Amino acid sequence: MANGMGSLYIGVSGLQSAQTALNTTAHNLSNVNSTGYTRQQTSFGTAIYLPVGGSSISGQYGLGVKIEDIRRVRNEFVDEAYRSSNGRLSFYKSQSEAVEEVEELFGELQGVTYQDCMKNLKEAINELNKNPTSTTARTSVIQQATAFMTRSNTIYQQLNSYQTTLNTQVRTLVDKINSLGDQIQELNEKIMDIEGAGVESANDLKDQRDNALDELSEYIKVDYYYTSEGKLVVNAEGTPFVTEGLVNHISTRISSERGLLVPIWPAYDNVDVFSQDLSKANNYNDTDSGKLKGVIIARGNGEANYTDVPIKPNAADYDVNTPAGEAAYNQAMRDYQTKQDYYDKYIEPSAILSAMAGLDKLVNGMVEDINNVLCPEITQETTNALYDSEGNELTAVNYQYNSSTHSVLYNHQGKQVDGILVSGQGTDAIYRYDSSEKLYVDVNGQQEEPVDKYTYAYLDMNKTSYGMDDDKTVGCELFSRSETERYVKTTDANGNNIYLRNNINKRGDLSLYTLGNISVNPTASQNIDKIPLSTKQGKEDFSKTQELVDLWDKKFATLNPEAYAKTNYEDFYSDFVGEFAMIGQVLDNYTSNQDKMVTGYDDQRLQVSGVATDEELEKMIKYQQAYNAASRYINIIDEVMDRTINALGG
Repeated sequence: MANGMGSLYIGVSGLQSAQTALNTTAHNLSNVNSTGYTRQQTSFGTAIYLPVGGSSISGQYGLGVKIEDIRRVRNEFVDEAYRSSNGRLSFYKSQSEAVEEVEELFGELQGVTYQDCMKNLKEAINELNKNPTSTTARTSVIQQATAFMTRSNTIYQQLNSYQTTLNTQVRTLVDKINSLGDQIQELNEKIMDIEGAGVESANDLKDQRDNALDELSEYIKVDYYYTSEGKLVVNAEGTPFVTEGLVNHISTRISSERGLLVPIWPAYDNVDVFSQDLSKANNYNDTDSGKLKGVIIARGNGEANYTDVPIKPNAADYDVNTPAGEAAYNQAMRDYQTKQDYYDKYIEPSAILSAMAGLDKLVNGMVEDINNVLCPEITQETTNALYDSEGNELTAVNYQYNSSTHSVLYNHQGKQVDGILVSGQGTDAIYRYDSSEKLYVDVNGQQEEPVDKYTYAYLDMNKTSYGMDDDKTVGCELFSRSETERYVKTTDANGNNIYLRNNINKRGDLSLYTLGNISVNPTASQNIDKIPLSTKQGKEDFSKTQELVDLWDKKFATLNPEAYAKTNYEDFYSDFVGEFAMIGQVLDNYTSNQDKMVTGYDDQRLQVSGVATDEELEKMIKYQQAYNAASRYINIIDEVMDRTINALGG
C-alpha cells in the first residue's frame, strides 16, 4: 500500500511541477513586451528518497520530481559592462549638449554669426577713417559699437542663464539619485521579507531593483555587490550609498555668490562628492562616468572672465641678462604657472566657463584697445598714495608690495581674497597679490600697508585728441563701465588739470572692462561731437582713426594661454569658435561610439534575459505534455490500486 501511495505522490509531484513550469512560461509570455523584465527559468530536481522496508541497506525509492528554483536568466558580467558604459555615455552626452548650446548662442548654426557684428564695427571704423568729422560716419560707429556690445552682453547673459539651467539640473539629479537609492533600499527589504521564509523567489522585485540600478548608473558612477542574504549594496563615487541598513543621501552646498550647488555627503563630514579639480574626470582614471558629474563639469563651479586667462610672459620683454631682470622674469613665470594650473583645472574643462573667459578676453581686448586709442595714457610710479578732492584714496593700476609674511588678504572693498602662494605654508607662507588688491592683514591679524610703490595712469595730454564740441572734450571713451567714470579730474602741484585713471565705480567697488559691466559710453552716443578725433585746432585727426583701423591687424592675444604666437581679433574669434566645433565633434564621436557600446551590451542582455516567444511556446507545449503524462500516470495508478483493493476484498 505504501508503494502504491508513493506512486501516487510521484504522479502528483509531476503534475505540480509541470503546472508550476506552465505558470512560469505563461508569466514570461505575458511580459514579452515589458521593459526591464528578465526571463524566468524553472529548474527541476529529484524529490526525497525513502528506504524500502524501513532500511536504507535494502534499497530506496524516490518520490518523484520537485521545483528546485525559479531563477532569472541574467549575465552579471554583461550587466556590469552595460552599467559602466551607460554611465560614461551620460557623462559625455551632457557635455556634448553643453558645447552645442554654446555654439548655438554664437549663432554659428543659424547663419547669424557673432563675427558679423565684429565685421560691421570694423567697416564702420574704416568709413570713419575717410572723414573723422563726418556725423554720418560717427553715428554709424556708435550704432555698430552698440550692436556689438548688445550681442556680446546678450551672449554672456545667455551663458549665465544656461549655467543656471545646468545648476537646476544638478539639484534635480541629486534628488533623483537619492530617490533611486531609497527605492533600492525599499526593494531590498521587500525581497528579504519574501525570500526569508524560503517559500518563493521575489524575481519581479529583483527586476525592479536591477532597473533602478541601471537608471542610477546613468546618473552617477556606481559599483555594487550582493550580500550573502541577497541584499544589494551600492557605492556611489567610491562612497557607501545604499548599505545593508540605510541610504546615505547626497546633499548640496552653495559654492559661489551665483548659488552654484556642489554635491556633498552629509554622513561623511560634508565632504564633496566630486573633486573640485574638473580636469581629474577623464577616461584614463576611469572617472568619466555619470550625468551628474558631466553636468557639473559643463557648468563649472564659479564665474570666469578675461582675468582668468593666463598670459605667458615673453623673455624678450625682460632684461634677463641682469639679475633684477632675470628675477622679474622668473617671478612672472611662477605667477603665470599658478594661473595656468588654475585655468587647466577649473576653467578649461567647463564648456560654460571657457566660453565666458574666451568671449570676455576678446571683448575686453577690443574695448580696451579702442578706448586706449581715444584716450592715450602714460603711467607714473610714486611711493605715496594719491587722493581725490574729498580725501578718498585713488586706486592705482598697480601696486608693488614688499615680501612680508601674511595669512589673510583683503581687497580695497574689505572682502577676503586669495593671494598667490610663493613659498612656505601655514603662517609661514609668503604670498604675492594681484595688482588690483591693496589692503590685507599680517599673521597676527593687524592691518598693514606694505606697498612699496604705486603706479598711476594719466591721460597723456601730449598725445590726446579733442572733441568737436565747444569744450574740446578730452578723455571721452567709446566704451564705458557701469557707473564708472574713466578719469578723476584733479590738478597737479602746478595747478594744471590732470585726468587720473579711475577703476572704482560709484558704489566703491572695483570696476573692470568685463562683459555685463560694459556698454557704449552714453556721453559719446548722446553727443558724437565729444568723441576725441580732432586736433586741438579743430582739424580732423586722421592719425587717430588710422590707429583704430590698424587695431584690426594687431596681434592681440592667443587662444591657447601656453602659446607665444598671437592673433588678431577676427582670427582669435575663428580659433575660439573652431575649438568649440572641434571639441563638439570629438564629444559627438565619443558619444556615438559609446552609444553603440551601450546598445551592444543591451542587445547581449536581451539575448540572455529577453523573452523569445517561439522558445516559450515550445516550452509551453513540452510542459503541457508533461502535465498530461503525469495526469495519465495518476489515472493508471488509481486504476491499479482500485483493482488491487477490489481483488483483495473479494
